[in-house]
Amino acid sequence: MAAVATQPSSAPRDADGAIRNGFGAPDRFMYVAHEALRSIGHAGFLCQTHLWLDGRIDEARLRDALARLSQRYPIVVARTVKHTKRDAVHWESRPDAVCTLAVSTLERPDTASVWRYAEALFASPVDLDRIDPISFHLLHLPDGRDVLILHWCHALMDGKAPELALQEIDRLSSEVEANDPSDDSALTETSPADQDGPDEILTHLRRSTPMRRIRCSLRVIASQMGIPVRSITLVPPETTGWVLEPTRINVKTLEPGETDALTARVKRICGFSNLSPAILASVFRVISRMSPCRQGRRTIFQTDVPLNLRAPGATGPIFRNFMSFIAARATFAELGNRDALTRMLNSQMRDQLRRGIDVGNLQMMTVMSRFAGVLVSHMKDRLQRKPLTLGYGFLGPVAGGFDRFCGVPIGQLYTLNSALSPPGITLQANQCQGRINLALTYISDVIPTETAGEFLDAVAKDLLA
Repeated sequence: MAAVATQPSSAPRDADGAIRNGFGAPDRFMYVAHEALRSIGHAGFLCQTHLWLDGRIDEARLRDALARLSQRYPIVVARTVKHTKRDAVHWESRPDAVCTLAVSTLERPDTASVWRYAEALFASPVDLDRIDPISFHLLHLPDGRDVLILHWCHALMDGKAPELALQEIDRLSSEVEANDPSDDSALTETSPADQDGPDEILTHLRRSTPMRRIRCSLRVIASQMGIPVRSITLVPPETTGWVLEPTRINVKTLEPGETDALTARVKRICGFSNLSPAILASVFRVISRMSPCRQGRRTIFQTDVPLNLRAPGATGPIFRNFMSFIAARATFAELGNRDALTRMLNSQMRDQLRRGIDVGNLQMMTVMSRFAGVLVSHMKDRLQRKPLTLGYGFLGPVAGGFDRFCGVPIGQLYTLNSALSPPGITLQANQCQGRINLALTYISDVIPTETAGEFLDAVAKDLLA
């Protein structure tokens, strides 16, 4: 696997050897979102990946691999430094710093114990000018298994990137095992977030002509105009303010046979096996049934759908947000027939890609991310006046062949995202070893734990009916 070079000769350096790394446009956008959340008292735009292992990992081998990761990718131990000029910000590395690995032994071998630990991480504020953008937590379970939690800020990377990071750590651990010294010639892939080579986001945008980028941006602007419409949420907020905590976790897994049946249904309906429209169709239908909000034919259900811009099978870029967005939207009148709704959402998403909405959103991020103050105000206003039905992401299948980590078989892998109210819930879905994971974070002061469990059970039942 190719690694991402992090220390090009052209990178700016301080007198002490620290590297100053710039932000790509989506990284900058996520950084501004993180700062907006911090400004209202939230812990930040934080994410986690939970890697469950069917055995004990060699802790020394993992620490050595993380030390190599810190050397090859100094952004993982960097700090943000702000400038007064147009709210500019950059990463500044810390020479000789090493990734944090916290090790704990849990008393019980169940998911609840791991989730309680992870929920405490979500509650801990992350200020990027004094805390690493990513930390690693190794949990020893009493039944002989280990769980590795990657806890990171979304300003560092998108939701698909942790899989790539874990594969890179695994590769570096093999170097450790073989006592293979770090070889800079292996650093062949480049990324602006790691300050090497051209800006890949700009390269991606320049595949479209300037006129097409302008037209796509205007389509995005037009889609945001009009009277704000409040989406239906699972539980309507009881106050006009924010509810920020406590964050709770629940994960529902569909077994391989159930996942195969769902995949076959989606192929029959849509012609290919993109499961995201099917999952959203069931999510919207369940929220409609469970929500106490009044609903009419024009009542809307909507969310943003992140798009991974990496080519299929690509191993990078790793530590950056290489992504854009499209929207998914349905009315109450369209929820009655599950398969028809799935087909409609699939067509809607494909139409947005044809019209370049993803390009327009990327272009808008490139422009707006330069004006942090305006963007923060816009984000807060939209979250209050025009919240989404839920936060959502579909990460697709884990890379084929990634079934061991540092020599230990992988049992499960899923990723979680921050939550706040409104809307109170965030759902991240992925596929690992033939199973679909529905990973939910929710604010339990708004969404009771019993309601969250009923929601996931109902979504799974609707998917499989």
